[in-house]
Amino acid sequence: MRDAGNLIETPDHSAADTLCDVLIVDDESTLREVIKEGLEVVPGFRVSAVGDAESGLARIQTRIPDVLLLDIALPGMDGFELLGLLSPFGKVARPRVVVAMSALTDRVTVERLTELGVNSVLPKPFTLSELRRVVSA
Repeated sequence: MRDAGNLIETPDHSAADTLCDVLIVDDESTLREVIKEGLEVVPGFRVSAVGDAESGLARIQTRIPDVLLLDIALPGMDGFELLGLLSPFGKVARPRVVVAMSALTDRVTVERLTELGVNSVLPKPFTLSELRRVVSA
């Protein structure tokens, strides 16, 4: 867009520019749906959800989300293994923000998650308000 008085160029912003792409990886289907529905009401959020780490990895390889909400205790490949596959450790591009959702919040677990590049640990159970605050930060 051009301001005729000052000849200042400003970029046009489309809805895609303001969209925050969120991926939820959690094996608890009810929790996954509650989180998805709770975030979809926030303007600017596009939310997808999968039930296991393998599906999460495939989704990340297809389209890197801005925010990854990752349960740690997953059947098959767990959250730690998925984190290890993301750069800088692995060969898969890392989302901008990684939030671990887990009932495992002891010091050793939190330190390990931090070492694997997790930005925030959200202890289960949590409220939608807590979740929205962490995702919007």
